[in-house]
Amino acid sequence: MDGRLEKARKRIDALDRAVARLLDRRFALAAALGPLKKKARDPRREARVLANISRLTRPGFRKAARAAYAEIIKQSRLLQGRR
Repeated sequence: MDGRLEKARKRIDALDRAVARLLDRRFALAAALGPLKKKARDPRREARVLANISRLTRPGFRKAARAAYAEIIKQSRLLQGRR
């Protein structure tokens, strides 16, 4: 296998580990917020989160980042016992 490919894959694996740890922390916080929330959804908050992600992401990756974060938000709601 090409050495460059193997190095790139190792870097991706390291990033995946970091992302997994951060997702674990984010989901734990989201789950804990469930009982504190008065309403099931806050579309304005969700829109702000997605706008922030768009601002932090390179233009060529914005669509993919927004789609990934939309799923993260969806899963966070499910952990809170909400749809």
